[in-house]
Amino acid sequence: MMLLGLESAEVTQIPQRILLTAVMVLVLVWAVYGIRRSWRKKAIGQADIPVPNSVPIDFIAEQTFVGRYLASTYANDWLKRIVVHGLGAPSRVVVDVSTLGIRMNFNQTREIFIPSADISLVRADRAIAGRAFEKDGIAVILWKLGTTEIASGFRADTSEDHARFLEMTISKQESGK
Repeated sequence: MMLLGLESAEVTQIPQRILLTAVMVLVLVWAVYGIRRSWRKKAIGQADIPVPNSVPIDFIAEQTFVGRYLASTYANDWLKRIVVHGLGAPSRVVVDVSTLGIRMNFNQTREIFIPSADISLVRADRAIAGRAFEKDGIAVILWKLGTTEIASGFRADTSEDHARFLEMTISKQESGK
């Protein structure tokens, strides 16, 4: 019965609350605008990086892995993200491995192909593009796109798949030499 008699306090200082809300909205819009502007400026500076290869017609996957594409960076600087051609945006990905190379299908909206000849190294690492995980928690694929050396990070959904991906790609790399 006591609860029925309680009332909430009257809202006071409505103009100040509206002003503070408007200021917060403006700050958020300004921050998003700044991020977008910075991303576009970075893309203009990376315009010399060619479009990744499309998947060959005769590509047949030997093994498929589902996981998270973390991003691509310059091979010599794991903090300098490559943003052109969608290579800088983290995404869900299905990775198919074959003797021809690696196909990455991003949310079934786009895909890229990394030919085996362009892959210089696959290794286990702990960080890429400002993302850090446990020791050997990321598979880093070092490859060439035109004249640019790129490091792309992939993390499989399960630790078993992650280990199989590394084992398969590293063994292909060693048998190719």
